[in-house]
Amino acid sequence: MTAPEALMQPIPGLDEIITINPSTGEELGRMPALGRGGIDAALERGRQAQTAWAQQPLSARVQPVRVLMEAILAERMAIAELIALEQGKPVAEALAAEIFATLAILKDLVRTGPRVLKPRRRAHQTILFAHKRSALWRVPYGVIAIISPWNFPFSVPLPEIAAALLAGNSVVFKPAPHSILIARKIAELFAQAGFPADLLQTLYLHDRDADYLTAHPGVDKIIFTGSTAVGRKVMRNAAQNIVPVVMELGGKDPAIIAADADIERAARGVVWGSLFNAGQVCASIERVYVERAVAEPFIAACLREIEKVRVGDPLVAGTDIGPLSSEAHLQKILFHLEDAVGKGARLLYGGTRLERPGFFLQPALLVDVDHSMLVMQEETFGPVLPVMVVDSLDEAVRLANDSCYALSAFAYTASRVTAERLQRDLQAGTVIINDSTMSWGEPSAPWVGHKQSGIGLTHTDLGLLELTQAKYVSYDRGRRAAPLWWFPYEPASVRLFHAAGDLLFSRRLRRKLAALPAVFLQRRFLRSTHWGALLRNLDKLF
Repeated sequence: MTAPEALMQPIPGLDEIITINPSTGEELGRMPALGRGGIDAALERGRQAQTAWAQQPLSARVQPVRVLMEAILAERMAIAELIALEQGKPVAEALAAEIFATLAILKDLVRTGPRVLKPRRRAHQTILFAHKRSALWRVPYGVIAIISPWNFPFSVPLPEIAAALLAGNSVVFKPAPHSILIARKIAELFAQAGFPADLLQTLYLHDRDADYLTAHPGVDKIIFTGSTAVGRKVMRNAAQNIVPVVMELGGKDPAIIAADADIERAARGVVWGSLFNAGQVCASIERVYVERAVAEPFIAACLREIEKVRVGDPLVAGTDIGPLSSEAHLQKILFHLEDAVGKGARLLYGGTRLERPGFFLQPALLVDVDHSMLVMQEETFGPVLPVMVVDSLDEAVRLANDSCYALSAFAYTASRVTAERLQRDLQAGTVIINDSTMSWGEPSAPWVGHKQSGIGLTHTDLGLLELTQAKYVSYDRGRRAAPLWWFPYEPASVRLFHAAGDLLFSRRLRRKLAALPAVFLQRRFLRSTHWGALLRNLDKLF
């Protein structure tokens, strides 16, 4: 499943990738970084493995996915604890957002995949083609590069890998350096499930070599999840070989609190939506706009809720928020808070580093914010809840849409009319009313971003189609005279096609009837037409 053992051994002069426990700052493990020669070899092996795999029937490609589900289910606690150890989210959250979300998507993939990928017959709308048999096939791209983030190291890459393999592709998987142990576990699970060797290969790369991968002519499609800045680089690299991409990029997701909202529910939903996974989620609530009439009770309710949040060791039961991913990331968040306070914001709660090893930050509640502040413009990606008071829903929508990002948007209201208006007017790939970020664990919900939050989508039947190309095929029994549109172009050809224009496309019955003899009594038409098919499709004339 992974690169050969020789390529996984330390090589003199070759860098290593080191993973750190974010709760302690201590090293968890290291892996030799694969160089450019290793990338070349992996892509070649992937190409060879994919050729044979694509010839397997869909039933054979589905079965290992079923086995994969059973393996994940059997090991779910060990996997969740590994995620808590290396990534930092609490075990309960790892089970819900990583394990269960993955299983839900895989279950749907097994159920719907064969139906989505099977050839579909295409009925001809032009009566002259009525005798042909045509279909639309879905065929694999070939070798797909999947580049995944550190914040959801299991539930982002694993379903994407499974879907790509089910569609008949092979995969080279580049995990984030922060999650190499989880990536190794993913490779083990696919191997246990019985997928052929070299169909999935895990590439442990530094960022400099990731550029080499995304510009490589041996890659047929790229699925990238990460920041918008890095996404631009990936697109530039892919453009060198006209390689299609799916981009799941950054977010600056807003939440609107209408004056008629259930304040206590809204406060609980917003606090969770902004703080789960320590706010390290592209679909975290990073901006809140509350109508002035309910601003005071809403902010008070948020304060009560955020004070209850327990920060600590993600392996300890009862922890709500674990550590941030790294020292650098923690410092970026502190910089955003400093910028906001310096421009007039008030810090009502938290925003300070915990006096303990690791990268822990007390969640922050900010008020008196505005759009001049980084915390309202750039992706903070941390446990920070900024609340801005607005005078109307119109103002809230305008400010919510005032962003280059458009991943998700949320709103709390008791009014169906208001809900429908916000669903229509908010610019986002997903709009959720009276809840926060629930769509990740729902297989029927595509994961899609607008503006600079993404291109293409994952999950659902639409995501599966992203992993295949359309191929139109047509079969003509070919036992009749040459079709009307072949050479030679005779004088009668002009008369025939002129009349066929009225017969096929005119809305006037008189013109259609007048054109019948000029078409149906044409000698070349009589010789080339399949009369049985023609008679069965006469309705297409009208």
